[in-house]
Order: sequence, then structure tokens, then C-alpha cells
Amino acid sequence: MMRLDSEPYRALKPLPDGWDLVVGVDTGTYMSAVFTAIPPGDVAQLIPIFEAPNYRYVTTEIELLGETVPEWARRVYSAFKYFCPGKERCKAWADPNTQFRAELAHYGLDLRPNYRGPELRVEIAREYLNAKEPQRVFLSPWLTVLPYEIENAKWPEETTASGKFMRLKRNDHSLDCFEHTASRRPRGRQIRKDKPPSFLQQHLAAHRWPGLNLADPHVGRI
Repeated sequence: MMRLDSEPYRALKPLPDGWDLVVGVDTGTYMSAVFTAIPPGDVAQLIPIFEAPNYRYVTTEIELLGETVPEWARRVYSAFKYFCPGKERCKAWADPNTQFRAELAHYGLDLRPNYRGPELRVEIAREYLNAKEPQRVFLSPWLTVLPYEIENAKWPEETTASGKFMRLKRNDHSLDCFEHTASRRPRGRQIRKDKPPSFLQQHLAAHRWPGLNLADPHVGRI
């Protein structure tokens, strides 16, 4: 298993001011966590920067790494503290019926129930992934499991009774984490923009007398 101090995400610095981090977790026999960075700006973009599956793929077969739940939880929390050193608890979205909420809380991971159903999560995630102009999802180059699961996700040819396509549930634990994040439609912090100058301000700026520094409380500085 890869040592914490050698994981590739540590080439990054902690997230800069104005960026947010949203975490999705999938629990069970196969566990995973995906950290998604949300940059500031008017366009909602998702940048997955960290994945923590307790499994790997050998050709097309899934294989556990032999990692215990405490070992996995410490690895996830260590990465969270690296990106967000000022926060003590890692709040992550997960299925409402997870049985690991109390156990993971001992390791600094607080699982929040995501009541948005699987179909809605899949639909919103596909919306982000299929967006082209502008592109909405940017996968970090060191991720291996999440890109594999996105590439191999399967949808049936026919819709469900409600008229929606339901993704086949197979080898998708890290993808589930990403879908939890996407379903919340996280938005970056708005970039503060200066208001355009009014007509009066433009007129005064264009006709200001050189060296004159008088102020009128009603029209402002001349």
C-alpha cells in the first residue's frame, strides 16, 4: 500500500483562499472517498483531486487491498487535513442508510446523509460530465480508479418505469462518491466584481480639471 507521504496529491499545496472542498464517501465492503475541489467563479466546475478506494482493478476484476476500516479512515482524514489544515472535522456526503456513520466519526469523518436518490445523482453527474462549452469536470492526472469507473459506467438501452435511465450498479464505488458531490451542485465563491462607473462618474473623470481637487457632497469629487 502506498505511503501517505508519497501519494501524488502531496505535490499540490493546500487549497488557496476562495476554493472549497466537497467530499463524497461510499461505505461497505468496498469503500472509497473522492475529494472534489470547487474553484471560485461564476461557472460551476468540479475538479476531483483525491481518491481513496480500499480496492483496485486487476484487468477488469475488482480486488480488495486488505486495508482495515481504521486504516482507510486515517488515510482519508490525513488527506483532508493536508488540503484543509484549518478544519478539524471532515464533513462528507454519503448514503442515508450507511452503517458506518458512528464508527467513522471516531476518526474525524462526519457523514452527512444525501437524500437525493440514485437516479437524480446519476442524472446530475452525467450533466456535468457531458458538458463541453464550458467544460465542467477536470480529472486530476494521478487519479486511476475514478476515471476507470467513469469510462466503464453502463446504462441500459431502455428506461425505467419513471422514464429515466438507471446506471447498472457494478464496480462504481468511487463513481458513487463523485455523484454524491455532483448531486449537491456545489458552487464556488463568487468573484467580487467592481460595479461599472455611472454616467456621472465617467463624465467627471473625462472632464476633470488638472490639479483641481474639490469635492461636492452631492456629486462627489470633481
